[in-house]
Amino acid sequence: MASRGPSPRERAEKLEDAYLGPHATRSTDPRAIRREHPYKPDDFRTEFERDYTRIIHSKPFRRLRHKTQVFISPQNDHLCTRLEHSLHVMSVARTIARALQLNTDLVSAIAVGHDLGHAPFGHEGERCLSKLAQADGLRGFSHEAQSLRVVDELVSPYLRTLGHRGLNLTFGVRDGIVSHCGEAFEQELAPDLEKDASQLNAAGSTGARPATLEGCVVRWADRVAYIGRDLEDAYTVGTLSPEDLPEGVTNVLGTSNRDIIHNLVQDILENSNVSDADREPFIAVGSGVHAAFNELAAFSRERIYNCKEVKAYFGHVRNAMQSLYAEVKELIDGARPRDDGAIFSERLSMPPHDRPNSCLGVLRGFLCGELLDWRAESTPRLALDFVAGMTDTFFLSAFEELFLPRSVV
Repeated sequence: MASRGPSPRERAEKLEDAYLGPHATRSTDPRAIRREHPYKPDDFRTEFERDYTRIIHSKPFRRLRHKTQVFISPQNDHLCTRLEHSLHVMSVARTIARALQLNTDLVSAIAVGHDLGHAPFGHEGERCLSKLAQADGLRGFSHEAQSLRVVDELVSPYLRTLGHRGLNLTFGVRDGIVSHCGEAFEQELAPDLEKDASQLNAAGSTGARPATLEGCVVRWADRVAYIGRDLEDAYTVGTLSPEDLPEGVTNVLGTSNRDIIHNLVQDILENSNVSDADREPFIAVGSGVHAAFNELAAFSRERIYNCKEVKAYFGHVRNAMQSLYAEVKELIDGARPRDDGAIFSERLSMPPHDRPNSCLGVLRGFLCGELLDWRAESTPRLALDFVAGMTDTFFLSAFEELFLPRSVV
């Protein structure tokens, strides 16, 4: 009988030695591919390809299409959502990684997972939840740390079959997700090669460096992807025109998303060191591009993120978030004495809670279906996780369901 040849996965792993650079993360690297729960490799996907698949088939990834990027609950179909942003990050990261001979499977998985924990209503929603969490004695809320919590604890397709929570992702992907921290732009970024899994839970609140070059690439791709795309959205809604940009930005980076991405990526490729095996690897940009990017970031903060059109409903977001968070806590506390299958049963038989995907129905499914033992978690932690997982549209629907009066006749 003829012996079985190498599997597609084994062939792909072998090919990495030919096309990856000396500092790239291999799909066989024991540190990078370590999972909390050991799992037999399959025959056709590398470990990072497997993680990518797990993420894009998860419910939190699907929900990103209805989460705010900059403009709250946009009705214009051409404004960027959190899902599109994640795909843009993946596109930019893959371009950089391929040119630098890094692992494109790893950057793809990190990129599609990096914003899974983002709150509804963008960064204003995140700020609101952080204050509410701190008032309840929790550490606060950051979407980086929450994204790791989502993949480790809150999306659990293997709960009933394998008995563990989370997606059981590799260390390399989990680290890249929690360390993406795309709100600052260092001129040079080197991976933390000594980092291990025990440090990940603190990484989201400290801005810790990624453990791999691929994680560094996604961290920068996040900035590259959003800075020009947010300008395009501002042009679309009429709050800015290309002529408004500072000359120091336009002379170096340009005015369109296309030109900004091209110029930033080209400069990263020219200034990074990932091919010299005898030197420490790093990702970098030149001083001119670094200064122009920071000037653009400061301009965007003033003219886009803090413009009146974006901030118009921040007060409404804060009031609604506070009310809904408090109501969810009250619902959870009221459900604790009941049997799992009976919680909210009386209210779920009455309008409007009886409709498909009502807030009460989804909350019951979250508590009794996604968690091993929800009563072991604190009420504020459960409420924070539930509200943070909402899309903008579901949040508004839940608010209407729980707070607006209805006729009973």
